[in-house]
Amino acid sequence: MELIVLAAIATVIAGIIRTSVGVGAGIGLTASLLLLFNTQTTLAIMAFLQIVFGISALVHYWRKWETALVIQLLTTAILGVGVGTALISVLPIDIVKRILGFLIAACGLIELLKLWIGSERVAIWARNGWIVGFSGGLAGGLVNASGAVLALYLKGRGLTHGAYLGTLSAVVLGHDAFRLALYWALGLLSTSAFLIAAILTPFAIIGGWMGVYLQSVVPERTLSLIVLGLVVVLGIILVL
Repeated sequence: MELIVLAAIATVIAGIIRTSVGVGAGIGLTASLLLLFNTQTTLAIMAFLQIVFGISALVHYWRKWETALVIQLLTTAILGVGVGTALISVLPIDIVKRILGFLIAACGLIELLKLWIGSERVAIWARNGWIVGFSGGLAGGLVNASGAVLALYLKGRGLTHGAYLGTLSAVVLGHDAFRLALYWALGLLSTSAFLIAAILTPFAIIGGWMGVYLQSVVPERTLSLIVLGLVVVLGIILVL
């Protein structure tokens, strides 16, 4: 019972993060659940919960997405997920995490500094959505870091916070649905993980509502600074 209570608290916090700033919920909750469950169970629980988070976020930001961006990013993100999932068994994941973490942290720091000084120049990595989509899917398939990659791209395009969250939510939901299907095909899901995820689902939804309220009262510039700050922190976590 104590484990479920702790997992519920972590899920509410992740729900708040997902609908207020959009990035960090997956990695943060994965790290929290790893303290409570074994790796396989945690990954299976997260595969289910990511769909819940995605649907919750998409409902809150319905039709605020940029349709052309969603199609472009999701097309190659799905391919990236497949490649990333296949590479898990052959690549040294610790080294991959450090390389991805360094790149994400460096890019996030650059964008954070640009926002701080008021620069509106579009970053190089925000100019080719096909490559970014694949990179996001690859990072998601390998280390569950697709949100950080996509956030850098979308923030680099100067979208409003609502359009950013709507577009990010749509792409990540499609990406996670495909990953769930892959996990199912590979036999990585279990009944116990599904039951735990079902118990945690109401807490994910509650967190989602709280995150939307937070997003409505915090200035957009502040939210953007928080998003990019979290991207840098997540990159550092991956390096460590």
